[in-house]
Amino acid sequence: MPILLVFVLIAACLPIEWPAPPVDPPREVAASLTGCAVVLALLAAMTLRTWVVRTLQRDPDSRFEVAHVYGCWRRVLFFVNVGVTAGCVLGLGWGWLTRRELLVFWRGEARLAPFAELLVPLPYFALLFGCWLIYFDAERELHRALYKDDRPFWSRLAYILHNLRQFALLVLLPVALIATQQTLSRFAPETTRSDAYRAASLTVVPVMILFLPLVMKPLLGLQSMPAGPVRDRLEALAKRLNFRCTDFLLWPTHGAVANAMIVGLLPRVRFVVFTDRILEELPPEEVDAVFGHEVGHAKHGHIWLYAGFLTLSLSVLAALLLLVGQQLDAAMPVPTEYATWLGLVPVTLLGAYMFVVFGLLSRRCERQADVFGCKAVSCINPACVCHDEKTIYAKGGASLCPTGIRTFTRALERVAQINGFGGPQPEKQFTLGELLRGAWAWMRAWQHSPMPRRVAFLYTLLDSPTDEPRFQRRLAVFKWVLMLILAGALVALGQSVGWKELFDAM
Repeated sequence: MPILLVFVLIAACLPIEWPAPPVDPPREVAASLTGCAVVLALLAAMTLRTWVVRTLQRDPDSRFEVAHVYGCWRRVLFFVNVGVTAGCVLGLGWGWLTRRELLVFWRGEARLAPFAELLVPLPYFALLFGCWLIYFDAERELHRALYKDDRPFWSRLAYILHNLRQFALLVLLPVALIATQQTLSRFAPETTRSDAYRAASLTVVPVMILFLPLVMKPLLGLQSMPAGPVRDRLEALAKRLNFRCTDFLLWPTHGAVANAMIVGLLPRVRFVVFTDRILEELPPEEVDAVFGHEVGHAKHGHIWLYAGFLTLSLSVLAALLLLVGQQLDAAMPVPTEYATWLGLVPVTLLGAYMFVVFGLLSRRCERQADVFGCKAVSCINPACVCHDEKTIYAKGGASLCPTGIRTFTRALERVAQINGFGGPQPEKQFTLGELLRGAWAWMRAWQHSPMPRRVAFLYTLLDSPTDEPRFQRRLAVFKWVLMLILAGALVALGQSVGWKELFDAM
């Protein structure tokens, strides 16, 4: 949930007058209650860790069942940690304490210290670091049950650094940019009001997206895939699909994750990343299918689409909030004691909007990439039964065959099982428990759709091949309509609020 977590942490860093603790003395109460809340949450993580370790020590063969339960409860405890942090900031006075104590004098005035807003969500950072320390033992025991003693696991320090790298890149970087902007607005307000600063702030996100792949390689410890049969096969497939990238990278995770991804907008700064485990546990033809899925994202321009969608969406939201603010100022000025809380409105709206609208777009794009993954391993015979060494594959992913569909669906199901999302699907029953489990599975996969749904859609293409071009046409219409609506809304709102005012607000 990196995207939603970013919005939560940004909300915590906003310049808001957080409420004081419920009882006196406020400083001692805020610190002690926050510490107690953090300890209780860590005890829940310790309970989960102890259950995993003891269960696997008694019965190592229950590894897959234990991994599934562990993954589910770990995701539940993620939301518990977020809720505990919100309670500390809003109800126990931690946010109030941070903004009261971390002050410096600047030009005769007491101001919040530089980057002090990053300490408002400190309870979450403490919980995160504590959970890494605790979960290490559970992860190591799961690794031992799978690999016995044939493969070493991370050291505790290396495991923490592995998680810290991902957190810094996916979550902390955008939050730090917001904290930097707020620090500059406090200590150099004349700079932040200049047109040059506003123009630079608008370009920082596109530039960061463009060059982020160059930072990911050293930050995540990625390595160029060594020469050999796997790399040769991927390079040949890339040539057949008319796909260009800078390099194929290997992500050493000590067998902890089976995943692949593509990063980069342009071929010269584009990388395809495979974790070690996905290359080890998937047969060559399924690795090809997974690679085809990643190529599908590039072929259909999904990364460019996401960048344009995000840019238009942020602009429309800024214009909409500016319009509402102008109307409120004219009709009913907001009382001073509530003014700072208005900063939560855009963050909350954007988070909900991303969850609903971007989730809708992302799930459809993932399905489109799934189809291309099938095409990447399809032959020129649309009614084939199987593939062999004499099979002639379609160039450029221009064909779809039953064997290609089955190969990719097997890869999806295998990756789901490896990552703890697999297992037999129970018969659907309309009970409260089933509905809650279904809602949880949907929320967990809000960007990709639950794996059974993705597989079920691909199987429909076996019985009705004409559904694929119909799906492509409908998705193309959906993309164009969505982007045109956003562009039209931006033009209309820009005319209403004034383009100069909108530029200043952004």
